[in-house]
Amino acid sequence: METDRQNTGIIYSRVSSAEQVQGTSLAMQERLCKEYAEREGIRVLQIYVEEGESAKTANRTEFQKALAFCSDKKQRVDFFIVHKVDRFARNQADHHATRAVLKRYGTELRSVSEPISDDPVGKAMEGMLSVFAEFDNNVRSARSRSGMVEKVKRGEWVWAAPLGYKRLFKGGNLVIDDDVAPYIRELFEQYSNGTHTFRSLAQYLERRGMRTRKDRRPGMQLMEKILRNPIYYGLIKGLGLEVHGTFAPIIDESLFWKCQPSTRSRSRHNKRSKVNPTFPLKKFVSCTACGTTITASAPTGRKGVKYPYYHHQKQNCPLAAHIPKETFEQNFVEHLQEISPDAKYEKLFKAIVLDVWQSNYKKLDSDNARIRKEVEVLEGERQRVFDMHRTGVYSETEFKEQKTFINLKIQQKKLLLEEKRIEEFSMEEALDYCFSFVRQSAKTWLGLSDLPEHRIRFQKQVFPEKLTFDGKKLGTGKMSLVYAMNGTKDAEKTELVTPRGIEPRLTA
Repeated sequence: METDRQNTGIIYSRVSSAEQVQGTSLAMQERLCKEYAEREGIRVLQIYVEEGESAKTANRTEFQKALAFCSDKKQRVDFFIVHKVDRFARNQADHHATRAVLKRYGTELRSVSEPISDDPVGKAMEGMLSVFAEFDNNVRSARSRSGMVEKVKRGEWVWAAPLGYKRLFKGGNLVIDDDVAPYIRELFEQYSNGTHTFRSLAQYLERRGMRTRKDRRPGMQLMEKILRNPIYYGLIKGLGLEVHGTFAPIIDESLFWKCQPSTRSRSRHNKRSKVNPTFPLKKFVSCTACGTTITASAPTGRKGVKYPYYHHQKQNCPLAAHIPKETFEQNFVEHLQEISPDAKYEKLFKAIVLDVWQSNYKKLDSDNARIRKEVEVLEGERQRVFDMHRTGVYSETEFKEQKTFINLKIQQKKLLLEEKRIEEFSMEEALDYCFSFVRQSAKTWLGLSDLPEHRIRFQKQVFPEKLTFDGKKLGTGKMSLVYAMNGTKDAEKTELVTPRGIEPRLTA
């Protein structure tokens, strides 16, 4: 019968580049996923391992193979098992889109170390984890970019060394590659004479002996790329900056400009950013009376002073007004403070999630007890080895071999206990991490003033739809689930319901 069919699943594990820190190695992920499948009675059909690919995008080789396997109608896959949600995706849009695809295939996502499920608590937890995995990834990227910007400002090249340059050590600045730089100089000199096309120039330098780093013949595309790159006269262009480098140039600036199509190449065009850091709430709020999106501007007064305002342009709207930037944004901060979950809600949410998680891993204690007993038995065997050595039964060589063998087995068991201990406490750490953003939403938003794009992202993660403004107060049409479940902060009205049979621990 269909009800007697054993559940099936696949395992997906991933690490990104060299970030294989303790607790996230491929071997550990795979082992814990297998143990989870065994505990839950899931027969593993396939294991997919992704090495060195980021979860910023869903276009990962093994990930796509896993999705294709789930879509195959020849077999049914009930569960897509990962060690943590951030192994699945660190982009919220990809997370939900891929979850929807899996649902069409009849496949559910399961995390070994996080209690995601189809009940309200599981859905809320999954939503929180996917949102803040993306948010954390974005902030890390922004901080990394900030470090690169500071190095560029100091005149350091932060990308791969271009042809003609090299690095003497990792992270060092550029130095001239004496084997290749003469070809670069000759390339510019020959082209400046006006007698070469890109193709003929490539052929000329090939005859002179020029080769790429992969020992290939130079092509016309490479000629154009080099001729258009200002790095060769020492100018770094990137990350929105133009800085003269502190490394030696290969050619002088006048030769570079002689090789450009026209002097108009010197002009600098700065693309207008889609995010205005001065007005983070621009086009994020709409008027309740007419539905028009509220925009912003900073007109200049008679004395040359700018006065920043939020407003909308519908003249016949009774709520049309110019509201000072400080007043409008303070209104938003107060709204964030109002919707932020209080300590009572946070404590209740954590207690319920932890109880659900612990019920899902009720076998963990018995597993740990079994391993500790195995360690005791091995320690007894080790003592007998010492006793036999003292009585002369074991020679010195035999003693060392037996001692090393048993010590290794004990170490393996203790390491397994340590990993399970980390697993036991990972959920509490995850909850603390998520609520570090949620409990002080206003403080989080204010703290992102130096990262305007991430401030906008945070706004959208809290409020998936636009806020409304009635001329006095901001209103919320829809909030992210963890805020919405907080409701009116009335414990009797909240949507957060304790699963049947679970009494959350609310002791101080």
